[in-house]
Amino acid sequence: MAVVSWRRGHSVIAAVASEGAAERHALLICGAARLRGVSTRYGDELAQCLRAEGARVTTWHAAAHDVADCVGCAACRPRAGEEFAPGTLRKECVIDDDMRALYGLLDAADEVHLVCPVYFGGPTGRFKCVLDRLQPYWEWRIGPGARLDRAREVKRPAYLHVIGAGGDPFGYDALTVIVRSALGSSGFFVADVIDRIGWGQPREESEKTRFS
Repeated sequence: MAVVSWRRGHSVIAAVASEGAAERHALLICGAARLRGVSTRYGDELAQCLRAEGARVTTWHAAAHDVADCVGCAACRPRAGEEFAPGTLRKECVIDDDMRALYGLLDAADEVHLVCPVYFGGPTGRFKCVLDRLQPYWEWRIGPGARLDRAREVKRPAYLHVIGAGGDPFGYDALTVIVRSALGSSGFFVADVIDRIGWGQPREESEKTRFS
């Protein structure tokens, strides 16, 4: 696979790559449930591609981090009379886990690349937890106590790279909808969905690597 092939000639991607890529911070999030699979290999090649374009790349693996479920406690909802520093992008989540570091990476990113394997049409359970924990951004931007002037907001691009063996007659529409909803609520827009179904997959069942 040529590492530059992710661009596929799409104008929106080419535009992002040309806008002073040397100064851009690309956050690559791998939503796989394990660290040694096809999604990780694809993410490694994608990171090489982005760096070759001049981007500064940070990679975050869901499989390497402890992220709890969002419990819908609404503690991240801004309250009447509550004051925040200028430039605040969200109220802090009360759950103290590895998601705290990812919030900071998302705040600093110019663009996000999501490498997502398809599990029954949607994301892995582990990655769904990560997406659900984007709730503080929804509360800040959209919810009942929203503080953001959305009319002046400039959303940042996100790219969904879909990984899978294929063969599911229901496709991966559910994955696309879930990612668009979660990222759209967080100040990003899905600029493109890159279909990599079949990428890196073994030809025969016997060739698959087994993991304990």
